[in-house]
Order: sequence, then structure tokens, then C-alpha cells
Amino acid sequence: RKLMITVLLGGLWNGANWTFVIWGAYHGLLLAVYRHFSAHWDPLPRGFRQAATFFAVVIGWVFFRSKDFTVAFGMLSRMFTPVAGAELPKLALFIPLLLTAGTWAMAGPNAFDMHEQFQWRWRRALVLATAFGACLSIMSSGAASPFLYFQF
Repeated sequence: RKLMITVLLGGLWNGANWTFVIWGAYHGLLLAVYRHFSAHWDPLPRGFRQAATFFAVVIGWVFFRSKDFTVAFGMLSRMFTPVAGAELPKLALFIPLLLTAGTWAMAGPNAFDMHEQFQWRWRRALVLATAFGACLSIMSSGAASPFLYFQF
């Protein structure tokens, strides 16, 4: 109960809209389901658990980003409805970058690994700086996107 109240309040803290409350409740439900089924979930392969968790969290973020339920359900519908002939701009560049970023996010060191044990090496620093620069150039080449919280 405390967990659900906490995430519902977290949803309200992020915005005064029912979609934020649903976003908080959804994440609370995910945590409650995990606690209930953790004995069955934890033995599954790590890659599967990470992908499934990412997928579930992305679905929840639709509610966080949507201004109302009509937009949220429309976005969810478009996410899961295949469309023939749909193209993504710069797809040949996007897929390798996405795979690289996803691999790094899942396999790279996290904050716990980096604390006191992590030592910077020049190759790692160069790779990270190059990746950061590439991300900045890709993000700056498109249309302007205002900071999310400025839209409320």
C-alpha cells in the first residue's frame, strides 16, 4: 500500500493531470507484480528481463507524455499497429546507433560499478566523448524540441 501511495503521489508531483496519476499507478503496479512474482522472474535470462522491463516502462511513459487519454490510447494504438510503407528518416544511421546505445546501457558499467572501483582509461574516455559528440550532432540536426517540463 505504501508503495502504491508513493508512486501515485509521484505521478501527481510530475503534473496535475490524470495521465500522470495513471503513469504513477502503472509503475506501482509493475513494482507490485515484480514483488509478487520475483521468485519466478529473477531466474529468467538477464537479457530477457532487461528487454521486458524496458518494454513495460516505455508503455508507461506514453501516459506521462500524453496530454490526455485520447492521445495516450492513440499513441499506444500506433505503437502496436503495423503500417505498410512507413519509413523512418535516417534509418540506416539510427539502427546502429540505437543498438550501440542499447548494448552500452545494458552491458556497460552503472553507477554502482563506477563508484570507487571504476578507473578512467583514455580509450574508454575517447569512445564516450566520441559517442557523446555524435549524439549531440544528431540531436542538433533536427527540429527544435522544447524541454518537456516547459510544456506544462
